[in-house]
Amino acid sequence: MARYLDVIEWRPNDPTALVGRVPEEGPADIRMGAQLIVRESQAAIFYRDGQAMDTFKAGRHTLSTANIPLLTEFLSRFAGGNNVFAAEVYFVNQQVMTDLKWGTPNPIDLKDPDLGWVQLRAFGTMSVRIEDPQLFVNTLVGTRSSYSTKDLNTTLKGSIRTRLNDLLSTTFKSYASIRSNLDELVAAMKIKVKDDFGKYGVSLRDFFIQDVSVPEEIQAAFRKRATMGALGVQNYMQLKAADALGDMANNQGMVGGGMGAGMGMGMGMMMPQMMQQAMQSGMQANIQQPQQAAAPQQAATIPCPNCQQPVAAGGKFCPNCGTKMLPPGTVPCPSCQAPVPSGSKFCPECGTKIAPDKKVCSCGTELPPGTKFCPNCGAKQA
Repeated sequence: MARYLDVIEWRPNDPTALVGRVPEEGPADIRMGAQLIVRESQAAIFYRDGQAMDTFKAGRHTLSTANIPLLTEFLSRFAGGNNVFAAEVYFVNQQVMTDLKWGTPNPIDLKDPDLGWVQLRAFGTMSVRIEDPQLFVNTLVGTRSSYSTKDLNTTLKGSIRTRLNDLLSTTFKSYASIRSNLDELVAAMKIKVKDDFGKYGVSLRDFFIQDVSVPEEIQAAFRKRATMGALGVQNYMQLKAADALGDMANNQGMVGGGMGAGMGMGMGMMMPQMMQQAMQSGMQANIQQPQQAAAPQQAATIPCPNCQQPVAAGGKFCPNCGTKMLPPGTVPCPSCQAPVPSGSKFCPECGTKIAPDKKVCSCGTELPPGTKFCPNCGAKQA
C-alpha cells in the first residue's frame, strides 16, 4: 500500500543530530498540496533518484508547482504531471555547534634549539555551522539516514591535525615561541582550515587552543631553565644544595630504629647552619676581601718627641702639642734644633758640630752606643 505524506517535518530527539531523512528508508509518496514544516535553524532538501532538487528554508510551505520548480519540471517530463510524486527529504540542522573538542592523539615532533627533539601535544575546542546544506549532504552524508556532530567532528579533526602539524614544524622554531604566541597560532589555524571545512559546506566560527604541552620531563627541564634565568646560576645552585641537604636529612631519618631517628634529628638540627653557610658563602667572600685589602693600608705612625702622642709618618707638626716633627732618618741639631741627617758631622743650618760618638733618636733622646730601641719612645734604631 502506498505511503502518502500530507505533513513532512523533522523533530529530532537527539540534540547532537545534524541530519534526518524522511522517510528513513526508501522514497515516500508525496501529494501536491502537502505541508512541509521547516523549523528555525533547519533546511529541507528534496531528493529524487539520488539527485538534489529543491531546498527550503525555515517556514511552513504548501507544496505546489510554484515552490518546487525543479521537481515539477522533473515530474512533467517523466511522470506525466501526476499530483503524487516519490521523493526523499533531508533535513539539516544549521545551528552553530559549539564546544566541539579536538586534539592530537599522536604527538607532533619539533626540533627545539635548546631542548632538542620534543614531542608536542595540543588540544582545544571549536565552533562550526553548516552553511551549505546541499553541499554538506552531498559530500558527507550521502545515503545515510542520520548524521551527528560526532561524525562531523571526526572528519574535521583530521584536517586540524594535518594543518597544525604543518604550522608547528615550519612556522615556530621552539617550544617557548609556541607558548608565547598562541594567539598567532590560533589566527593561522583559522586561515588554514577555512578552505578544508568549506569544501564540506561547513564554516568555522571559533577556534581555541587550550594548551600545547610536552612530556613532563621536558616541562621540568623548561621550568629549571626559567628558574636559573630568574635566580642566577650561583643562587640556583645554592638552592639546589639546600634541597639536597633536606632530602638527605629526611632519608637519614627514615633509617630503621632509634639510630636512624637520631641521625635524622641531628641532620634536622644541622640544617639551619648548613643552609645559612651555603647562602652566606658568597657574602663572606665579598666581606673578607675588602677587609684583607684594607689591612696593609693602615698608616704608620711615630711618637711626638715632646708629648709622645702618635703622629702620622710624614707629618710636619704634632696635632696634639704642635711640636715640629723631624723627617725620618734625621736628628735634631743640639743648637738650632734643625733636622740633621744621621751620621752628619755638622748642622747644615747653623754649622754646629755634631758629636760623632753620640747617637740621638728621632725624638731627640741621646742613645748609648748599641741601643736597638729608644728608651723614651720605643722607636727601633738602625
